[in-house]
Amino acid sequence: MSQGKYALAQQIFDLLEEELAGTGFELLDVRIFRGGGRLQVRIFVDRPGGVDLGACAEASRTAGMLLEQADLITERYLIEVSSPGIRRPLRKPDHFAAQVGELVEVKTGAAGRPGRIRGELVAVDEGGIRIRPAGSAPEDPGETPAEIVFAYREILEANLDSEFDIQALIRADRRRRKDQQRKTRRRPRAKKPPGRAKR
Repeated sequence: MSQGKYALAQQIFDLLEEELAGTGFELLDVRIFRGGGRLQVRIFVDRPGGVDLGACAEASRTAGMLLEQADLITERYLIEVSSPGIRRPLRKPDHFAAQVGELVEVKTGAAGRPGRIRGELVAVDEGGIRIRPAGSAPEDPGETPAEIVFAYREILEANLDSEFDIQALIRADRRRRKDQQRKTRRRPRAKKPPGRAKR
């Protein structure tokens, strides 16, 4: 179900987005996972003024009714509606565009890429996003830090990264620079040519 759950999540997102918008909710994301012997459908919503328990219950009723009518899920499932929280999910281009400059975590399904990337969201356009990975400070301060480009189709899940420890990265970068300086000092110096004897 690994890849299939993302396709199902997208189907549910497409089914619910417009209907929830009609009742004042912004649908942020849909996540699918298995727990307690059944399928869990977690739906993240937001609206002006925030989302409380009453709002979650209202969105859950709407989502439940639509899912039952659409018959997208053939096995037992449980709907859970949640506010975005500090690890706000990001799915649509405008979600990413609103968070440029922030720290994010992206799970990708692209071949040859690490499964999860954490870093600063540097730029967003209609084709995808650009991230400066954590710990990618260049050797030379004059160089541009390494960045990775992801097309939207490569992104399986994305969130704001509240656990990102920028101070730890700064300390790690300082240690790396000190180690580099030590290695430089250890290199043997070239011998100077003998000077002329004083008269």
